[in-house]
Amino acid sequence: MKAAKPLVGAFCFLIGLFLVSQFGVTEGQSVYVSAKAVGEYSTSIESEKREIENIKDRISDAEEQLAKYEAAQGDDDFSEITDELVDEISKYKMFSGYETVQGPGVKVTIDDGTRALYDGEDINVVLVHDVDIIMIINDLKRCGAEAISVNGQRIVDRTEISCSGYTVRINGQVFARPFVIRAIGDGKRMSANLLSYEGYGTLLKTYGVQFSVELAEDIVIQGYAGPAAYKYMTNV
Repeated sequence: MKAAKPLVGAFCFLIGLFLVSQFGVTEGQSVYVSAKAVGEYSTSIESEKREIENIKDRISDAEEQLAKYEAAQGDDDFSEITDELVDEISKYKMFSGYETVQGPGVKVTIDDGTRALYDGEDINVVLVHDVDIIMIINDLKRCGAEAISVNGQRIVDRTEISCSGYTVRINGQVFARPFVIRAIGDGKRMSANLLSYEGYGTLLKTYGVQFSVELAEDIVIQGYAGPAAYKYMTNV
């Protein structure tokens, strides 16, 4: 029995440590904190630490860049830095959709169907609607399209596409059929997706809507020409 007493004491000590780790005290009251919650808090803390380090790195890079610009004012190297800034602005304009771009991709044409309707069939089945254009755009984006236009209108984050009678409104302008969608990217991948067994292009053709995809080596897509002002959003 004497030999068992130290073991019992050690066991009680371990139990005490476990209970202490599982309970916290808030305003004099004991609050149960599960091991899962502790793990989640630890993960959140580590994530916040990494984000703080990333922000510090970006601040450091910005400070170095600013010091470089300030030191170069009046020097012969200032024109070179100015050229770098112009190139950077052009790059951001290209990414945001405000720059005219070119490259390989696909040309998609969709038009109202011309087949005879079945008895009692709704004519809307063979007509092109705004949702059809949106679905095709989403499929192209999912396949990595880098730039998209519909009837010459650049698709950007501010683009709205909606039916207006037998026409479709895009970026505030009204267009009638046919609708020509151009996309820059991996043309073979985009074409294969649209014309696959479950592709949206195949679905439209099943309904009787006219649908075609052409590969192109040199597609030109104009930049977005609409307003760029934001009413509610500001920098943080």
